Amino acid sequence: MTSTSQFPTFGLSRRHLLGGALAAGMAQLIPGSWAADAPATGTDSFMALSRYLTERSDLPQAQGARLLAAQNELDGKFNGKLETLWKWIGSSQVALAHLNERLKAEQPDLADVPMNVMQLWYQGIAGSGTATRVVAYEHALNADVVADRLRPPSYVYGAYGSWSSNPTTFKLQLITAQSKA
Repeated sequence: MTSTSQFPTFGLSRRHLLGGALAAGMAQLIPGSWAADAPATGTDSFMALSRYLTERSDLPQAQGARLLAAQNELDGKFNGKLETLWKWIGSSQVALAHLNERLKAEQPDLADVPMNVMQLWYQGIAGSGTATRVVAYEHALNADVVADRLRPPSYVYGAYGSWSSNPTTFKLQLITAQSKA
C-alpha cells in the first residue's frame, strides 16, 4: 500500500525557507542598508531646531512630524529653509540670545523660520490668514507653559481637556441636602 501526501507541494523546501530567513536577518545587521537610501524628510532638523529654539528636550516627535507636514503643505520651500538655517546655526555657533540680530544681518531670507517654528509649537497653528491650519490645540506649548496655574478656556462647558474623554461615560453622584438642627 502506498501512501499519498495530504498536503500539496509548493516547490519550497525547508532549506529555501531557512535561507530566506537568514538572508532577511543578515540584511538587518548590515549598516547603511537600503533604509539609508531613503530621502530625508527634514523631521530630524525640525526637531533639533525646535529643541534649540524652545529650549525644551521633551518635544513629542509625532507632534513635530504633524506640525512640519502642515507647514510644508502651506510653504513648499519651508523644509529647505529649515535645513539651511539649522546648518548655518551649527556652523556659525549662533547663541540663541543673538539669533534674531544675526539672522537679520547675515541671513535675512531665513529670518521668518524661527518665528514660524515657534508659532507651530506654541500656538499649534501653521500659516496665517485664510491659509491657517490648526494642528494642535490641547497639546500646544502655550497651554503647557501655564498648566500649573491656568487652564485655557475652551468651547466646552467643563474642565480643560474634558472634550477628550468619551461623553457617554459619566459618574452620577447623589447629593443630599443637609438638615438644619
